[in-house]
Amino acid sequence: MRILRLIVVSLLVAPALMLGPALALRAADVTDVPAGVSSEAVKAFKRGLEFHKAKQWPQAIKEYERALALGGRFPEAFNNLAYCYRKVGQIDKAIELYRVAIALRPLFVQAHDYLARAYLAKGDRAAALHEYEIVRRLDQKLAVCLWAAIQRNDPDYHDMPWGSGATLRSSPPVA
Repeated sequence: MRILRLIVVSLLVAPALMLGPALALRAADVTDVPAGVSSEAVKAFKRGLEFHKAKQWPQAIKEYERALALGGRFPEAFNNLAYCYRKVGQIDKAIELYRVAIALRPLFVQAHDYLARAYLAKGDRAAALHEYEIVRRLDQKLAVCLWAAIQRNDPDYHDMPWGSGATLRSSPPVA
């Protein structure tokens, strides 16, 4: 049973390992719309993506909220909405929404990464480190980037410190 679970997790995580930090630098898109999601919700989500990519956070929030109101309750919608709320400084709201995205898809590495960054923005290093451990198990490359953000106490830090000899820590110290 454990081997089967490992195989399933590997199949889910392998694409993320190949994409690495690219997942952390863009809005989550929807490739497979869950059953029961209206086409209007998908359209609102896609409009939200356009505003998101243009860093027009209030407009993106409006469209993502519209998508959710129209029944678009899929993890990407909650994740992207949370990201926008984090960008406008509503950290508690962002944390709440990241948790919903993770509840809908527990292995959603991008949501775990961004939840860690929201905790970091709030000053909750212990919670950020907890999420870091989850990211580390799901996506090693993304974890290095997140670790660098935690070390710098900068939730918006996304550079990959590959040339600096950066390594992953299995049990980062709590400061």
